[in-house]
Amino acid sequence: MPTTHHPDVVIIGGGILGCAIARYLSQTPGLGIVVVERHGLGEQTTSHAAALLTRVRPHRVQTAMVMETFRAIDELKSNVGEPLPLKKVGSLQVSAKPDGRQQIEQTAQRAEEAGVLAERISANEAMRLAPWLEVTPDTSALWLPDDGYIDPYTLCQAYAAEARRNGARFLLKRTVSDLLQQGTKVTGVRLSNGQAISAGTVIDAAGPWSTTLAMRVGIHLGMAPVRSHYWISSPHPKISTHGPMTILPDSGAYARPEVGGLLFGLRDPQAVVAHPESLPDSLQGFRFDTDPTGDLALESGYEALRGQLAVLDELQLAHYVSNVSSYTPDGFALLGPMPGIEGFIAATGCSGGGIGMSAGIGRLVAELTTNQSPFVPPEPFRLDRFGVIDSYSPDFIRRCAEARARKRTG
Repeated sequence: MPTTHHPDVVIIGGGILGCAIARYLSQTPGLGIVVVERHGLGEQTTSHAAALLTRVRPHRVQTAMVMETFRAIDELKSNVGEPLPLKKVGSLQVSAKPDGRQQIEQTAQRAEEAGVLAERISANEAMRLAPWLEVTPDTSALWLPDDGYIDPYTLCQAYAAEARRNGARFLLKRTVSDLLQQGTKVTGVRLSNGQAISAGTVIDAAGPWSTTLAMRVGIHLGMAPVRSHYWISSPHPKISTHGPMTILPDSGAYARPEVGGLLFGLRDPQAVVAHPESLPDSLQGFRFDTDPTGDLALESGYEALRGQLAVLDELQLAHYVSNVSSYTPDGFALLGPMPGIEGFIAATGCSGGGIGMSAGIGRLVAELTTNQSPFVPPEPFRLDRFGVIDSYSPDFIRRCAEARARKRTG
């Protein structure tokens, strides 16, 4: 019989991915599951995410994973008897440039393929939906009314609550210091207090810390800690609490309401990254060495953003939130085993999409762990798809940062 010291599965990391995986694994009767988290659940990268839940993603498999998250939110609501705080405000994509127009057309096509409601609207209709926008009459606009955003901490806790009800155990304020290995098989974890936990499978869902953990058993994960950040303004009369999320590919930005103000994010004009080994145990108060306050990024992107958000000049900035995102060179997460190493599965490298795809990732990783038929093809997420790499190489880390700079979907 599995126990806390000898479970079937140990999950390292109690962020939204670790909790989502625990939720899906806990649906397998008799499976012993332990989640180890050195802080509280969802306190690190999860709680700082902007959490845009856009149903249509650049690739079909990613769209399916986000759709699973919406399905899980509905299921969790049924289980607890009250709705989760999903703000179904819709999303609006607007562009007056060729690349952005092409992105809108591709999104519309993918929405049709996936059965997601999407409507091409006029520039005036776009400004009516989002009064903070100011766009030219020739601007293309696409309205997806069923999109929304959610408090990521609450969603993380909901995943964990169901996992607990199904028998999963959570060890909080415990740090995994090492992975146990016999030959080519990972056999468990060792905690910083010296306690060893043996397990049939170890799942590395430690977010940006996943890289250094995997290196303990010779696995180089193809991702790097890259900055993602956003600003939140003070309340403004043009910002409706129920206004839509706006995706702005022309300025590489996104914006949505937040407590009467506007939350907006900008891509970095330069690579802002950290070496995996330089990350502290807690990201509370952490700042990147490059442009630590975000002022250079804001100054660089201000004019382009102002061209679509004329209200920007009227806003008083109240908060700046800088977070660590784990980016891969191709924008796909790292999910599944590493060929040649038994007993190890990674669930990381979400490239800014971890909240939206959380349930999809939880389901896929649970299916791979329990040898079930996966609901989406796992090949795009293979850990070895980049070939032989060095996770600590400056050149490889730069490739990951460039993937963040190319992102135009929020």
